[in-house]
Amino acid sequence: MRKLWASALVVSLFLFSTQVALPAGMYNKVGFGVRGGFGKHMMADKDVWKIGPFGNAEVKFGLHKNIMIGLIGTYGAVPRNYDEEWAEAHSSDEQHNFLVDLGTWIYFMPEGKFNPYLNLGTGIYSWYVQDENNKNVHIYLKGKRLRLRDQQLTFLFGAGFEYMVNDYFSIGAGGRFHYLSTVFSQMKDDKDLKDSLGLPEGLIEGFVGITLYYPVSKDSDGDGVVDKLDECPDTPKGCLVDERGCPIDSDGDGVCDGLDQCPNTPRGCKVDINGCPIDSDKDGVCDGLDRCPDTPAGVRVNSRGCPDTDGDGVYDDEDKCPDTPKGCKVDEDGCPIDSDGDGVCDGLDRCPETPRGMEVDTSGCALVKALEEIKLQVNFGLNEAILDDATMQKLNEVYAILMDHPEIRVEIAGYCDNTGTDAINDPLSKRRAEAVRDYLIIEKGIAPDRLTAEGYGSKQPIADNATTEGRAKNRRVEFKIIE
Repeated sequence: MRKLWASALVVSLFLFSTQVALPAGMYNKVGFGVRGGFGKHMMADKDVWKIGPFGNAEVKFGLHKNIMIGLIGTYGAVPRNYDEEWAEAHSSDEQHNFLVDLGTWIYFMPEGKFNPYLNLGTGIYSWYVQDENNKNVHIYLKGKRLRLRDQQLTFLFGAGFEYMVNDYFSIGAGGRFHYLSTVFSQMKDDKDLKDSLGLPEGLIEGFVGITLYYPVSKDSDGDGVVDKLDECPDTPKGCLVDERGCPIDSDGDGVCDGLDQCPNTPRGCKVDINGCPIDSDKDGVCDGLDRCPDTPAGVRVNSRGCPDTDGDGVYDDEDKCPDTPKGCKVDEDGCPIDSDGDGVCDGLDRCPETPRGMEVDTSGCALVKALEEIKLQVNFGLNEAILDDATMQKLNEVYAILMDHPEIRVEIAGYCDNTGTDAINDPLSKRRAEAVRDYLIIEKGIAPDRLTAEGYGSKQPIADNATTEGRAKNRRVEFKIIE
């Protein structure tokens, strides 16, 4: 045992003096381990043996990051239970046990500090008994003197854990059970002494130990893939890699899994050295996906990082009219709606049904001065005062102005051309003014006290009565604001 511990110390010093990086997991590692503990024989008709010390040494090689195979050599010396009579043996006799197993280790957390495992295997169990003078013990069978020894095929089942102190050194504990079959045994057939000798069918042991590790092939970047198979030999330390030794970057942000502190970054985001999204304007949408990267702090944005600067409900990245005045109603493109076409948008237009073409103020209402500029050209029949459709359409503009300005009163003045005498034209011009007044009162609902009607005949022409065009202009109705 002293030689074994000395050898382990030499190997340990050699390992720690080198600079070769160990691969991740158990793949490509060679492990040298020593274990010490106690064992107990089980499954015997007679409880002949006490608990005794056991020790073993093992060497194993990593075939996979989770799997190693190797050899286990075990030795134990178990004293006999002195209360039992057993052939010619004495109370100080010891059974010396040797086991050589071909084992498999299955590790569950090979890249962590704490690494539990299962241990399976098969091997040869060899034992013999000596007395207190270290002489072999014999028994008599059918007149023959036989040395008390045997060998058996064993099946190994075990479990334990290793704690990685560093890349090269682990400490651990565990237990193993050896089933002792009769294959290769001499204690059977005509020599079947198992029952009479109290020979066991099982051996259980518990142990603690250390293991030293070293790579078989060089893995310069320590990613678990040896250099000769590594297609990406300069992988940063800590990166998770694929079977080719190349970094895995699940979210495609340029920072490998294992170093990426934000492993679910949306594709297209710019990230920092830790793989976390950069959001320069702090609007909750990362740079790279943010279509409006200079949004002021605290402003609400859509999923593309764009605000609604003009507050019209259409975000800037879709707003074709980004400077819409506050309060305007807009269409799906964010452009103001102006239903009456007066230049004042719906929502701000206090007079949303202004006739097209009428001059309006900043609130969308017709200007008062426009009233006095309206001169209706009326086409009455001979000696008639009946309004035609064109005249009524024009009167709707007058109505809009009167509604926008309920404070004003208006005189409606009727005129004729010089066809006919004054006796005819004077009452005719008044009837025509009254026809306009009646339309505004009866049809449109203007208060009667706001309107007066006067006829001025042909005395105030505005064009030459010698021409057809001039006479048409003189047949008119005008509006005058009463102060």
